[in-house]
Amino acid sequence: MRNRFTITISDVNGSKHYLLHKVIKRFVLYFILFIFSMIVAGSFFINFLVSELKTLEEKKEVLLKKQKILKEQNSDLLSKIDKKNREYDSLKEKIDDIEELVGIAPSGEYKIDERLKNLKFTSAQQKFFFENIPNGEVVPFSGYTGKFGWRIHPILKRKEFHRGIDLKAKMMTPVRAPADGVIEYAGFHKSSGFGNLVILDHNFGFKTSYGHLSNKFPFKSGDFVKKGEIIAYTGNSGLSTGPHLHYEIRFISRPLDPKNFMHWDGSNFEEIFKKEKRVSWQSLIKLMQERFPLTKQQ
Repeated sequence: MRNRFTITISDVNGSKHYLLHKVIKRFVLYFILFIFSMIVAGSFFINFLVSELKTLEEKKEVLLKKQKILKEQNSDLLSKIDKKNREYDSLKEKIDDIEELVGIAPSGEYKIDERLKNLKFTSAQQKFFFENIPNGEVVPFSGYTGKFGWRIHPILKRKEFHRGIDLKAKMMTPVRAPADGVIEYAGFHKSSGFGNLVILDHNFGFKTSYGHLSNKFPFKSGDFVKKGEIIAYTGNSGLSTGPHLHYEIRFISRPLDPKNFMHWDGSNFEEIFKKEKRVSWQSLIKLMQERFPLTKQQ
């Protein structure tokens, strides 16, 4: 029988004897249990950290997307601010020009909106413009079938510049003169494709044309007409896909977008000077100033 080491522990209650190998076994067992517990706890902790890391990554992705959206919004806002600044500078220059024309000295002490209020045209001046320059609806507005600018011709199927607009209108809708003028042409026009055509010559270099009309002409070439008088009736003549009115406005042969003039009235009188830049408004305002001195509100 082999020898075993014994550990004796004595106190007031007596002595206790422990075998060394049992103590070692118990110590090893406790150590293994401790290591196992640490491994299990470490596994749970690592899984917790992995889960937290995954959550943080997801939050990071969300924040990065939000940051991207905010950057795009910021870039868009900066672009809009830059555009508004350019519009402001352009508006300021136009106000300076109009102020110079109407005899109001530009002043840096007034803001833009205050200076705009100073440019008030009298009713006599507006009447002068509206009687002599095409404005307002020529037929009751019910929509467009063709707009001003480049397009593919609906019948010829080729790209061409549309020098007017096509307005929806039923057969025999009255067409009214947009300003005073003289009938230059009224009849069937063979070479243009407009069929029955009326050309109205206005003052100050303006001219209007009306195509695809019926063959009923209230006036003949050389007749003078007043604003609002019926000068023709809509039809479907010439190269046309259906009843409508082709309407053109020209200034010394330059085609203008009629839409700017159709919506021109006393509520937005000054806007035409900014929208339509192919007209020599400055010279016309000077002429008007001689006939009807402008009022100034200081």
